[in-house]
Amino acid sequence: MQRRVTQIESIRVLAMAGIFLYHLWTVLPDGGAENPFGPLLGDILSQGYLGVVVFNAITGFVLTLPHADPGGKPPLGYFDFFRRRFGRIVPQYYLSLALWSLVALVAGAMPLAALGACVIEKLFFVQTFDPARFFCLEPALWWMGLLAQFYLTFPLLLRLFKKLGTRRATCACLLFGWGLWFLLSLLAKVSSTAALFDYMLYFNLPYRLPEFALGMAFALAWKARASAADAPATGVPTTWRLVFLALFYFGLPLSILLKAALPMLLAHILLTITCIGLAGSLFASPMMARLGALPAVAAAAAASYSFYLLHQPILGYGADLLRGALHPFAALCLLGAASLPLSYVLARYQDRLVAAWEARGKR
Repeated sequence: MQRRVTQIESIRVLAMAGIFLYHLWTVLPDGGAENPFGPLLGDILSQGYLGVVVFNAITGFVLTLPHADPGGKPPLGYFDFFRRRFGRIVPQYYLSLALWSLVALVAGAMPLAALGACVIEKLFFVQTFDPARFFCLEPALWWMGLLAQFYLTFPLLLRLFKKLGTRRATCACLLFGWGLWFLLSLLAKVSSTAALFDYMLYFNLPYRLPEFALGMAFALAWKARASAADAPATGVPTTWRLVFLALFYFGLPLSILLKAALPMLLAHILLTITCIGLAGSLFASPMMARLGALPAVAAAAAASYSFYLLHQPILGYGADLLRGALHPFAALCLLGAASLPLSYVLARYQDRLVAAWEARGKR
């Protein structure tokens, strides 16, 4: 039986915290500027969206790990894989979509026809192919379309890694994803059609394929090293840890200094490298493994998916109530303090509700 990789739980919670803080900043950006810490607070909160990069790498890692050694599980058939993976994400996704659609309908947040079109696209995971509705109803749900695309391509990617080997397959994914981005970004300067595709693909594969592929590559490399008799507690050799620390140590200041001046692709690559360096350093830490084994952290990690699906509208509706009634920084603090536990409790309740339905269906 595969042992639980507890440091992944800790990293998942930290990534979700970054996304929560980013969405908190997006609904009350003035609170990030008008506060005792100056605009630095807003600058920090505004980078929380990078938690999605970490989530993408975690997804690639977790899906690949059971197949990462000769004694691992054989690749599933396409139908069985899709049935299992979509069966795991659809219940909470559809339940949260129904909840916020009903709230939007009652609140009159959107015309009925627009709401219906928005919901239909999200039901079929095609929202990222319609620029007019990328962010309708609940902007965070764009990621569900990207996740579905990765699920649809994962069996093919796993076969690619098995056939070419980890290094060559990873390089192929990086070159394909970022290479196409580079070409389209050049064409976008002379073609409005290419510019539209360039914008759309930021939210889709293959632009975001490298993030998943790096997680897959790490799962394959780490599983082979962690099974060695002399492997450290986390399975990460000292040389790997030094590489991860170097990526983060050099990537962070370069990101701060150069992000605004670089083209979007180069800025994204630099930020991805920095995120991978940080996530890898945390993965190599025994402390993170111990934290991930704590029941409270494990419970928060388990609820992170539903939390992601539910938290943003709570922040949005809460911001509407507080905006103008309080100083921006006070509103930011109050909204964060109230929305965090409310989102977590609602996420746990949603998970229990889905678990009860599934248990009833198996009787």
